[in-house]
Amino acid sequence: MQPHTELIHVSVREARMAVERILLTCRIAKGYVAAVRDGVLLSQALGLGGFERLREDRDAIAGSDLARMKSHRDGGVTTVSGGGLHAWLVLPTACDLAVAAARRDGRAELRITDVRAPAELQVLAALARRYGARATVQALDDGAVVRVAHGAQPRTLEDADPWLHHALAHGYPFDRMRWRELYALSNQALAPDSVVSRRHAGPVVVNDQGQVVGRVPIDDETDLRTLTSVG
Repeated sequence: MQPHTELIHVSVREARMAVERILLTCRIAKGYVAAVRDGVLLSQALGLGGFERLREDRDAIAGSDLARMKSHRDGGVTTVSGGGLHAWLVLPTACDLAVAAARRDGRAELRITDVRAPAELQVLAALARRYGARATVQALDDGAVVRVAHGAQPRTLEDADPWLHHALAHGYPFDRMRWRELYALSNQALAPDSVVSRRHAGPVVVNDQGQVVGRVPIDDETDLRTLTSVG
């Protein structure tokens, strides 16, 4: 950081929202967004590329075809070819394969190749910990060798994800101006500001005549009787 850097502490809630929105603008599969988001947040917490790399690599992530990932198993070693995808896009699938193999066999080895930003694969050790697995990540020029051992399921958030546990209490330290740039980038996921979009903002919907027609109590379909009795 430069001497004039002004740090702020970005809350987990705000970081998740902004990162998710940016990933949505990248047009990756919607069901994959939350998993990739967690990799970005762990990257920031671990002192890797994090938010700054997301700002720099957004174009490299945008429009990526996840079908370029391929995997095969040979002699107890699973090889995952990233097909030139960014490491953050490969992490969720690679972690699932590694943890599943470790649960089945007690231990597993995964070789990941052909990814962009391979240093970000270090995040896999933190992801695997959430599932009670112990992982080591050995860097390669374009990937990594991951060795995973099955372990006991974590009982607390601090055991499963100490980095998230810390961020919930202290936030993610980051440069104020850089965060403003990221936040502006995330706003590209929103509908353009207009009279119509403003009428649909927030928890209510307002019609052309200025009447509230959205989710007000009279329109709510929740049956409150289910909160006091069963059957």
